[in-house]
Amino acid sequence: MSELFNNPAWQAVDESHQMLSRVLLEHSPAAWVPLLSGGHDSICACHIASLHPDAPKPFPVYLIDTGISSEYTHQYVQERCDQFGWELNVVKSPRPEDTYEEFVRHNGMPGPGTHKWVYVRIKERSIQKLSMDLKRGQRPVMFISGARRQESQRRMGYATAVRRGDGLSKEGNLNNPSRLWVSPCIEWMPCDQRRHMKEYKIPRNRIKDILGLSGECFCGANAGEDNRHKESERELIRAHCPDVDREITRLEEIAKELGKPCKWGHKPEKPQPMPDDGGLFPMDLCIGCQK
Repeated sequence: MSELFNNPAWQAVDESHQMLSRVLLEHSPAAWVPLLSGGHDSICACHIASLHPDAPKPFPVYLIDTGISSEYTHQYVQERCDQFGWELNVVKSPRPEDTYEEFVRHNGMPGPGTHKWVYVRIKERSIQKLSMDLKRGQRPVMFISGARRQESQRRMGYATAVRRGDGLSKEGNLNNPSRLWVSPCIEWMPCDQRRHMKEYKIPRNRIKDILGLSGECFCGANAGEDNRHKESERELIRAHCPDVDREITRLEEIAKELGKPCKWGHKPEKPQPMPDDGGLFPMDLCIGCQK
């Protein structure tokens, strides 16, 4: 028993479980929605949650189908679900216009400055669906996220371990709190993540190790601040995610034929009119995309 108490990996799990127990006691969530993108942060958060004594059985995990993801990452997610006996739920918006391709057809290839609009279509609408389907009365849906304070500059000072609310109103206030965002690994350092994956024999996602991205979304809206970085990222995609590269090329050609911005990861040369449904939500699933 003393070996367990001296095991840093076990101690980290215990600390995260204490936080989850407090959340369950204080908020009594209607459902658990562990979000599994295929990245190492999300796999660790889902794994820790699955070990909690009050976790639902079978343990459900949810992958958002963005329409611009890597086949490898989807396979990696399925393999981890098979490894731990998790129930995989692949979720996307029921609205036909909420796809990456439809966004490209109407607005062109996303680039810097368009992230909030494409996010609503390919991620936020799926979260809305889960919230509506799983909420019970005033009890919120508990979304379990892999957010860490140290993951990126964009997350530092923003991510909090527990946050309740659907999004931001135009005035900036939290409203309609049917969602409960919980980040059990928020204080972890990279060494904690590596230790946990080694301790529990969790294979690593090679796309995450090579590109720094989980591989479930290559929308291009956060593809760097300068053209050199964008081009190098596209080269990495071409080399390591050829299926994604082929899809990007196909969509670029469609956008070009329609007279829309047609270069992946680049800001449109001229301002483009955008839908009126972007920008009212904190982009919880993309906070750390840009390192």
